[in-house]
Amino acid sequence: MAAVKLEQYLASVLDSQKSDTNEIRIKPGNEDFNLFSAFLENRNTGIHRYQTTGLTILYLAKGAVKTRINAQELTLGAGNIIFLQKKCNYEILKPSHKDILVKLEFDPDLTMQDFLGDYSKLNREEKSLLKKITTAFDQKRLLSMSGTPMSKSAHLVKKVIDEYLNQNLFARNIIMAELNLLLFLAIRSQDLAAETRLITNHQFAQTELEQYIDAHFTDVSLNDAAKYFGFNPNYFSSLVKQKTGKSFMEHVDERRMQEARSLLARPDISVKEIITRVGYSGKSFFYKKFSEYYHETPVQMRAELFRQANINLK
Repeated sequence: MAAVKLEQYLASVLDSQKSDTNEIRIKPGNEDFNLFSAFLENRNTGIHRYQTTGLTILYLAKGAVKTRINAQELTLGAGNIIFLQKKCNYEILKPSHKDILVKLEFDPDLTMQDFLGDYSKLNREEKSLLKKITTAFDQKRLLSMSGTPMSKSAHLVKKVIDEYLNQNLFARNIIMAELNLLLFLAIRSQDLAAETRLITNHQFAQTELEQYIDAHFTDVSLNDAAKYFGFNPNYFSSLVKQKTGKSFMEHVDERRMQEARSLLARPDISVKEIITRVGYSGKSFFYKKFSEYYHETPVQMRAELFRQANINLK
């Protein structure tokens, strides 16, 4: 299927969609195909929220889409590609009727290494670069590729989608080969110097600090954290801000907000209980922080999460 025809087909799928679901499954040529599932982002209004269950590729075939990935806002242009790690929170902000956003969601057991193949034939420099970029991907939980709809990377994604739709002989093998090439192009396209600085500057924040906050976010203070890491509180506060661009408590609030969102999807837990579980003592302060972070109230988000899950409590 030619690239233009593929985009026309995807647009026709969106145009014919009557459901209000946030994403539309693209049926494969063979229903037994289980490497990944393909979806189109629906054009209905509102903010579309997700958490990846496995390695996920976002490819914007047409338009311009604003996203929020792990609280970082990114705008995708046509031809742009983003790889997301498993259990990555992301949002599509108000998609328009012109956008064609394709999502490939892989089996949860698959990792990036499964698509990179045999490392033994790589030279020392290539192995070093591969290690640095995959480490950065594990820490940042995303890897982005700029491009246009005519770039080689976009062409590879279109080939993958085409094979998925048609399921000709050896489709799975061809798709794996195309993904292998796509990932190596993504790794080679990264600015090594910038990535090395990123790893060096964020190593403390992205590993030790995040692990500590994950374990203690419900009951934590700056002094406790500074003591744990062996720093003076003032120095520790400055160090975190310098390395990450955010204060220690901003990191804590971010983790609490992520946990609150997960709990809001559960109908068996009240908002009052969620407030306590995530470490806040007062409803008004929690609501203020939540609204600042998500731009809506917990009640509004819960209603939307229930709607997406087809949960009706009436």
